Amino acid sequence: MNKQIVAGFVSVKSILESKSREVYGILLEKERFDSVMRSTLRAAERRQYEMLLSCGIPVTYLSPEEFGDAVQGSTAGGIAAEVGERKFLSLEELLAKQNGYFAILDGIEDPFNFGYALRSLYAAGVDGVILPERNFFTATETVVRSSAGASELLPCCTVPDLAEACSVIKSLGIKLVSTAKNDKAKDVFHTNFRRPLCVIYGGERRGISAGVMEQCDAVVKIKYPRNCHYSLPACSAISILSFEIGRKLNEYKR
Repeated sequence: MNKQIVAGFVSVKSILESKSREVYGILLEKERFDSVMRSTLRAAERRQYEMLLSCGIPVTYLSPEEFGDAVQGSTAGGIAAEVGERKFLSLEELLAKQNGYFAILDGIEDPFNFGYALRSLYAAGVDGVILPERNFFTATETVVRSSAGASELLPCCTVPDLAEACSVIKSLGIKLVSTAKNDKAKDVFHTNFRRPLCVIYGGERRGISAGVMEQCDAVVKIKYPRNCHYSLPACSAISILSFEIGRKLNEYKR
């Protein structure tokens, strides 16, 4: 049983709400807890503690030194939890969403960027994300905090082979669109999209693998207002693309 520590109220709350992991215990820094509960001016923090105490999870109170050791030096607002590994859906379960808006992340090579990408995809209305089996969910604390808890709220599945997963996606009548800055790519701002849809995003260095690109029905890119010799960072591009595509999907949904 691989137990990990996740720190911060937003991260812990997201895990409790999504039931994305087993939660074995909540850790609270005792001095801060006592100070908040005595104060008449810290109502927002008191409500956080009350929510955690009411969820039926065992609570352990720690000294500031013990809490610091548990969360590796981060203050984390005096709140943390001991949790298990992330639970994933199967590909079939994820794609069962009718008229879904899905995403594939291929080649993201940094846990912070991975978390930022999931944060954007969740906010943009993506219904589920497909990931390679080797991904940054192993860096639990970094991913959960950099995604502001969105990594736990967003349905995810992992697959051994993204190209094979794309074949399954296409067999279900879901259009595959890749993102790339090349001559064949259409300007995302002048392209229409309809559900069901799966958009593939690649990392900055490796991009999208050839086996995945071969199966795409279309390629889109961000047309920059200024002629630049460089591309945007992956997480910035994912934010722009996912929101623009989500906006157009919602227009057709009405």
